[in-house]
Amino acid sequence: MIFITGATGRVGAAIIAALGPEIEVRGALRDKTGRDGRTQWVRFDFADPAGFADALAGINAVFLMRPPQITKAATFAPFLAAMQERQIRRIVMLSVAGADRNPLIPHHAIEKLVKTPDFDWTILRPSDFMQNLETVHADGIRYFNEIAVPAGNGRSAFIDVADIGAVGARVLVDPGHAGMAYHLTGPQALSFGDVAAILTEVLGRPITYRSAGIFRFVRDQTAVGTPLSMALVMSALYTIQRFGGAAAVTPDLEQVLHRKPADFRSYAARQRGIWVAAEQARI
Repeated sequence: MIFITGATGRVGAAIIAALGPEIEVRGALRDKTGRDGRTQWVRFDFADPAGFADALAGINAVFLMRPPQITKAATFAPFLAAMQERQIRRIVMLSVAGADRNPLIPHHAIEKLVKTPDFDWTILRPSDFMQNLETVHADGIRYFNEIAVPAGNGRSAFIDVADIGAVGARVLVDPGHAGMAYHLTGPQALSFGDVAAILTEVLGRPITYRSAGIFRFVRDQTAVGTPLSMALVMSALYTIQRFGGAAAVTPDLEQVLHRKPADFRSYAARQRGIWVAAEQARI
């Protein structure tokens, strides 16, 4: 049985979808309200050790994801200690590209907690999610035909979340991945200018990219309800891209899945309805 934290999020849900029906899955919820019949749901909060026993009972492997509101690595220490007490060694952690080199983002310190002899760990460091265009940037594209982030002309090898889920499911179940850190990327590195150009073609209307300043980006994000801590982490990740830290295209995903990752144009064509123009949406 596998315990999935962040089970209702994009990556957690993608992992559950990619796991075979023969695999038992327990998913973490802040409240104990089930979401589907296949997954066993349990109330769970990293800040509440009282729920660890129910979450970890009978578990063989854990998928660990940092909730956006948690920025201190020490918050995860009691949960990792509970895993050690129950001799649960297999852990797959969702990190981000460049976390091993950037101590300013919380994933850096969390990786250090996980990468110990107590665990058979695997770290997943994906590049920017293509699906961020459906969430963080959706309103800007839909209503203002614009993407505004502090990434400059930096490039990122954007990846489809479904591909991250497929890798996560594979390494949770198959042997041979302990002690590995996989940098997961799409097939090509694109700037946000490139992304805007592809969306322009797919949507049939001009989409522009504006390289925003960090302070303005943080201000705009908090103005629409993004927690300040999350806005600052986002700024740090875009800064990595701005200075070339997210541009690498790796073979890691293809080595694990034995197939190529999805490309951005195919993703955009598949999801084009997400960005229906504002005037069309009102019809």
